[in-house]
Amino acid sequence: MGEFMDDDTIIRRVRDEHERLREITDALNTALKQDGGTDARSWLANVCKSFEHFRAHLIHRIALEEIGGFLDYVVEKRPDLVKQVEHLKQGHARMIEMAGTTLGHLKELSSSDTDPRGQARTHVKIMLSEVDYHEEVENLLMVTVFNDDIGVGD
Repeated sequence: MGEFMDDDTIIRRVRDEHERLREITDALNTALKQDGGTDARSWLANVCKSFEHFRAHLIHRIALEEIGGFLDYVVEKRPDLVKQVEHLKQGHARMIEMAGTTLGHLKELSSSDTDPRGQARTHVKIMLSEVDYHEEVENLLMVTVFNDDIGVGD
C-alpha cells in the first residue's frame, strides 16, 4: 500500500465513512417521510434521486474498504479473521447488487400503481436493514481488531 496506515488512521476513516453513510441515510429517510401531497410522481422522482445518492455513496464506501486497504489491513493484523473478512466481502457484493435492484424497483414504480409510496418505502427499508446488519458485523470486526467501537446503533 502506498500510504502508511496505522490503527488511528483506519479507525478515523471507517468512522468518517460511517458518519457520511448515516447522514445520507437520514436524507433518504426524510425523502421517504415527506408527504408530497397528491403528486406521487414528483415524490417518487425525489425518492429515486435520494436513493441514487445513497447507492453511489454505498458503492464508494465499499470500494474504499476493499481497495483502500481496510480489509487487507484487518487480515494483515489478524490473519485468524480471514473468514470474517470474506463474509464481509460477500456482504458487500450482495449490498451492491441489492442497491441496483432496489433502484430498478423504485424507477419502475409509477404514480398509477397501487400505493407507490408504500411500495417505495418497503423496498428502501429492506435495503436499509441489510446495510444496518452489515454495519453491525463490521463494527464487531472493528472492536475485535482495534478494541474500538465505531458507534453503531446509537
